[in-house]
Amino acid sequence: MAGLGYNEIALVALAVFGSAIIKNSVGIGAGIFLLPFLALVFPAKLALGLGAPAMLISDVVGLRNYWREWNKKELGILIPPAVIGVFVGVIIIKMVPDTMFKVGVGVVAILFSSYHIGKSVFKRKDRRLKPVGQSANSKKYVTLLFGFLGGTASTVIHAGGMVMSIYMLQRPVDKRAFVGTLVVFFAVLNFLKIGAYLKIGIMSSEIALLVAAMSPIIIFGGWFGNFLNKRFSQDLFRVIVLMIIFLIGMKLMLAGH
Repeated sequence: MAGLGYNEIALVALAVFGSAIIKNSVGIGAGIFLLPFLALVFPAKLALGLGAPAMLISDVVGLRNYWREWNKKELGILIPPAVIGVFVGVIIIKMVPDTMFKVGVGVVAILFSSYHIGKSVFKRKDRRLKPVGQSANSKKYVTLLFGFLGGTASTVIHAGGMVMSIYMLQRPVDKRAFVGTLVVFFAVLNFLKIGAYLKIGIMSSEIALLVAAMSPIIIFGGWFGNFLNKRFSQDLFRVIVLMIIFLIGMKLMLAGH
């Protein structure tokens, strides 16, 4: 960690800043933006450990920005199975070799960005076929399943947003409640993940110090993301972010071969 050069430090700063903006503006893709970026500088599992405290700081900013704008009922059902998913995710991390893990980060980044770019292209058609709120009365077991999968994916690869976006985009909530609910959900998970990552040795005091040094950048990114959410259309911004995620994913996947 002490051997980081200026370019590496700048890349980490850009990663945590961009992730904070995404989390507080669109609510989806912050983790899967952050992890591939950090994996360009650190081994993939170390990057995973660094991502949790960075996102937790962003979550704290998000809690202030979206205070009481979340959906309590959704959270009450989603969080318990997500906690179980965290423990399952830790077992998976310990089993997967480092090289395969790095390639996996790249593959998930590509799949995530491709899915959402495709969804943006066919957005109007999707809205006609599946209006928002159509699945408001979906079965409780579906919510429990998505909570579990979100917790597992968040722990293994910080990709819980990819899972939860599929679920939350079908819920009858406005954009403030949408982001607010995701912020609370991932704040709980990131707090648990820090303890889990410390236990399996992919997080250390050095990582904590690095994240602490980056906290003003993360806080500013969270504020700026909230500013964007209130004032600007998010479609173009999301496409740009998704293209960046796609390109980084390609680089990581190719680097693993």
